Amino acid sequence: MLFRLLITTGLLLLTTTGFAAQKTASIYSDGIIIKEEAAVIKGVVELVLPSSIKEHSLRVKPIGNGKIEQVELLPARITAKQQKTMDNLEEQKNRLQDRLKALADKETVFIAAAKSQSSKTPRATKANPNPMAAIRQGTDFAITQLEAVNTARRQTLKELKRLDEAIFAAQNNVTGQTVRVLATANKVVITALLQENGWVPAYDIRLQKDGNALVSLLAKTPLLAGDYNLLVIGSSLDDSQPVVQKPAKAGSIVTISQWNMAVEGLQISHNPLVSCNFTFKNLTPVPFATGEAAIYLEDEYLGKVTLPAVEPDGVVSVQYPPM
Repeated sequence: MLFRLLITTGLLLLTTTGFAAQKTASIYSDGIIIKEEAAVIKGVVELVLPSSIKEHSLRVKPIGNGKIEQVELLPARITAKQQKTMDNLEEQKNRLQDRLKALADKETVFIAAAKSQSSKTPRATKANPNPMAAIRQGTDFAITQLEAVNTARRQTLKELKRLDEAIFAAQNNVTGQTVRVLATANKVVITALLQENGWVPAYDIRLQKDGNALVSLLAKTPLLAGDYNLLVIGSSLDDSQPVVQKPAKAGSIVTISQWNMAVEGLQISHNPLVSCNFTFKNLTPVPFATGEAAIYLEDEYLGKVTLPAVEPDGVVSVQYPPM
């Protein structure tokens, strides 16, 4: 089943308009399949794949004439671009650490200056008739400089924290595994199933004046690492005949389907807050999965509730605010 699914998906992605790029991720309701095309240079192609590939799901197929001679999975290798990025981040971190050392030296100097000023015995002279004012001025200057040092240290530590997060993200980008393919073909296509879940179902329910509701099934796409073109598939992995295929961006929301449903028992109250109760029957051929639903009264947003899973011909009960 998995082998047939991966091959079907590969063919689907090759023929989908607008997705001629080399890296594509097909996001189903219960899983994600990645596909990468690569040119074979001097009989070899190497690609870095995500670390979350499911075991036994990797497939490699030649395009055109030629054949696959050998496939190896190796530890991920850092590309020249990734190495340059990491080197730049490390250099920025080293500079910030040097700045912290310089600030520590300044702090030592100004603390000593403040102590020196405060420990002086005031003695009036012809040149300095008001020694206390001079001492206070010197002490205030040292304290002002110490405040500036503390502000600079706080900002530097904040920048260091940001850099540490960037370095951690850059290091995570090179985790995974490298697939090395020996082939006599000019190109190969590589497909694999990821361990991540697919899109998350959500709903819009818009109550209309005619007593019906426009119900939309939405797909919330995951934040997927890597520069993949995303394609939302409006079905599960086991469905070999997906109806809906839509391009998307990571973290976006895509409308999968819309239905006009007859609403029954609608009760709306505006005193003191808006509340409503109604039911509708799932007359679609597909079950509704559990998901968050946004409720609208025509174009006015009311709030959100959680819809339970409902099979075809089942009744959906909505109560807002939820009890």
